Amino acid sequence: MQASKGYSWRLPKEIADINISAFSKHLPVVLIAVLIMIWQLTTQVGDRSILNRLDYIFYDWRAQLGAFFAPHNVGDDVVLVDIDEDSILHEGRWPWSRTKMADMVAKLKEAEATVVAFDVVFSEAESIDFLSPESVSVPLSQEERVLLERLAKNWRADDFFARQLMTLDAVLGFFLHTNISVQTGVLPDSLVSPPPHHVLIRAVGHTAPLPVYHDAAAASGFVTTFPDADGVIRRTPLLMEENGKVYPSLALAAAMAYLLLDDIDTSFVPVGDIEALSQITLTDLPVNTDALGRVLIPYQKGRGQFRYIPAWKVLAGELKAGELNGKLVFVGTSAIGLADLVSTPFETSFPGVEVQGLVAQSLLSGVFPHRPVWEPGALLVFQILFLFLLMWVFADRRPVAMVLCSTVISLLLVAGNTAVWSRGHLEFPLVSTLIIVQVIFGWYLVTGFISEFATERRLREMFAQYVPPEHINRMLDNPEHYSLEGDSKELTVLFSDIRSFTTISEQLSASQLKNLLNIYFTPITEAIFRNDGTIDKYVGDMVMAFWGAPVDDPRHREKAILTAMEMQAITRKISTVLSVEGLPHIRVGVGLNTGVMNVGDMGSKYRKAYTVLGDAVNLGSRLEGLTKFYGVDILVGENTIEGVENIVFRFCDRLQVKGKDVAIDAYEPLGEKSGLSIEVMERLKQYRQAIQYYRERCWQQADDLLHKLQLEEPDCRLYQLYRQRIEQLRNTSLPEDWDGVFRHTSK
Repeated sequence: MQASKGYSWRLPKEIADINISAFSKHLPVVLIAVLIMIWQLTTQVGDRSILNRLDYIFYDWRAQLGAFFAPHNVGDDVVLVDIDEDSILHEGRWPWSRTKMADMVAKLKEAEATVVAFDVVFSEAESIDFLSPESVSVPLSQEERVLLERLAKNWRADDFFARQLMTLDAVLGFFLHTNISVQTGVLPDSLVSPPPHHVLIRAVGHTAPLPVYHDAAAASGFVTTFPDADGVIRRTPLLMEENGKVYPSLALAAAMAYLLLDDIDTSFVPVGDIEALSQITLTDLPVNTDALGRVLIPYQKGRGQFRYIPAWKVLAGELKAGELNGKLVFVGTSAIGLADLVSTPFETSFPGVEVQGLVAQSLLSGVFPHRPVWEPGALLVFQILFLFLLMWVFADRRPVAMVLCSTVISLLLVAGNTAVWSRGHLEFPLVSTLIIVQVIFGWYLVTGFISEFATERRLREMFAQYVPPEHINRMLDNPEHYSLEGDSKELTVLFSDIRSFTTISEQLSASQLKNLLNIYFTPITEAIFRNDGTIDKYVGDMVMAFWGAPVDDPRHREKAILTAMEMQAITRKISTVLSVEGLPHIRVGVGLNTGVMNVGDMGSKYRKAYTVLGDAVNLGSRLEGLTKFYGVDILVGENTIEGVENIVFRFCDRLQVKGKDVAIDAYEPLGEKSGLSIEVMERLKQYRQAIQYYRERCWQQADDLLHKLQLEEPDCRLYQLYRQRIEQLRNTSLPEDWDGVFRHTSK
């Protein structure tokens, strides 16, 4: 966080020195944000939270806004036959006789309806009390009584209706109860086998069609819906479970009958200790559900998204032959007295049958707005990352700028959430994130910029001499993560030394030596900083640097190696410049090693330095000293090449430095893969084969290959070195466990 980002002036030093510590400044923000995140997570299991109520308001507003800007029907596959007020006036009070319902089915068949789904539960047989002699208000003769009893005995309205249902694909409705254990009627076969730890909505009872209707219908589905805590129907389950069996909703059963499907594919995913339903597949486009098997109802406006046909017109024969060909017909009611009106984001008296139609149409198209199963985790991760973003945005702004940022961020969140909803059909809760924005804004408005200026000055004073400016800027984003305190971590250390520097210095005057070192150190330091390294120290002509601290860097190995190769390229260019100025050529040896090191501000109370210590550091120094022995410019320890895929290395030796008992492999980086020629790669392949022969004690084969390579590359000391060893080892009796380790006796 730089002072220049939001300010053009400085606080007085006395005020800036009032340092609100990182702990006391940021901890309340984090704690409050975490509490809001926990609050958001806990609302997933209940709908009565204030947070959910606020999200409901935003959900409804967003749906209404979308309908205002892009109103359109969802499709024309679905038609609704409505038992409305006019139909009751024409045909009499509900429930109608099953003979009348049979007549309706016959008329729909004549209109060639593909599937007819009833948002009605036929759980009771039709009463024939009206045919009993006692129901007649006038005296009956014996003959009339006999005729009436015969008529009652032969009255089979349920059978007649059932026979009509068998003439087409009919889908019947049933209730699943979550609070009463009554069980009447016949349920269909279980649609899927749920995993043992599923969280589908569980029912404890049912009210289903009579056996005669169950046997006649093509399918059946539940018509049970569950309003949110504010009484609005926004979601509806596609699957529910009772007694270990899973049943489809009426809309799902109707869509399956329409698509001639007997079963569906379901996808359950593990979420913690549960198995959460994530998808139902009917068509090529899977339908995404929440963990409980619910979908968001795709409202796009108030009632009237489908064609409504009054039931009395169907019974009156006003449908033309073939008029409903290819249609999925839902039979339901919008009459106020029949209690099938629900509250939606658009109106408080919305026909329940149209809800079934909306769900069925979206099942056929495969397009559903949905809140994915992974939404809680994704929202939590987003809010955590967003929290740090907000802390960075607000922490160094003036009050007016903070107000502007808060407003812009809130509007962007609303716009982004709406875009994800309208374009990607994904629904994410937003209110908790907006609350986090306002809480953090309020906190930083109070604590302000005093601590930030003090922290910035402190960090710059601590690290400016060690790390590049980009590192400091990165550290200032989260200053509480960095300090001079000691730590133990895996780092990569680099040692660089000018060869024969003593001889060179004896040839130069003091001013020439100073000029040479300035010419050398400046671009070398720039290269280290450019690759995110930290300068440890300069000692004479020696440069020591390391990667991975104070800023963590998962690429510390690769960056250190690239820096070493860049240093060699810089040195070659510098030698040309030195020649022009009459100074001697220089060559540099570089040693690299990776391992666990102690890093921190170390020294006495009089003088300290941010440095690294440990065996891994010492080994890096030893490797630099061995570069001349092996005739290479760079020598890299085996730990340093781990995970570095884009650089080609040549094995140098299995060596043991003086004072160490453990042997390591040492390598020379040849360059990046993309920059090496075919000839170089072929020689490397032959060299590796020669080393393999050497380790297997196949002295002649190894020597032949090395001799061939030496002719092609006479300046490579490694070939000569190994040929000399082979000459010595040919006639030497080696132990069985000889591992090819070369033990150096000097540093």
